[in-house]
Amino acid sequence: MEPLDSAVEFFTQLTPVQIGVAIVAFAFLLIGLRLIFKKPPAHLTAFSGDAGSVLVSRKALQELVRSACLLDEWVEAARPVIRVKNNKVTALVELRLTRPDNLKAVCERVQEHITALLQKSLSFDQIGEIQIVVKSFSNEAADLPDPADSEPEATSQLLSGNSSVNLPPADAEEEKQTPKA
Repeated sequence: MEPLDSAVEFFTQLTPVQIGVAIVAFAFLLIGLRLIFKKPPAHLTAFSGDAGSVLVSRKALQELVRSACLLDEWVEAARPVIRVKNNKVTALVELRLTRPDNLKAVCERVQEHITALLQKSLSFDQIGEIQIVVKSFSNEAADLPDPADSEPEATSQLLSGNSSVNLPPADAEEEKQTPKA
């Protein structure tokens, strides 16, 4: 019974100001924990009409952004993270590029692909910042063609719903690198 008695004695010695401060601190703690552990919505509202709303899952949106990034031949791999900040869809995209040449132009093309996808295909009105983080460069950057010529065609393919990009077969790449006897 001693711990209970000591706890009661402690609380009876507190002034009303100290009790008020403790309550406010506890309320801020609860609000902070709620913000930390709040799960983001699984679906984003693309647009609403008379018949209802169209929702897009976060995973589907990430896959679409990844495919938009891979339309650029200089992008070897993409890992997008989609978030909603201040009612705007934002993207953080980590890229692995085939080579470090024309880094600015490649990143601008990728941002344009993503913006076109979000605005035209999915009708997202509120598009926030699209951040590109180049994580690495491929070692196979020697004999790749200049992809700047195929960029408008790739964007139109994505927007028309045809997300398949005509790439040379994998063994064609190996044949170029392996000298024939």
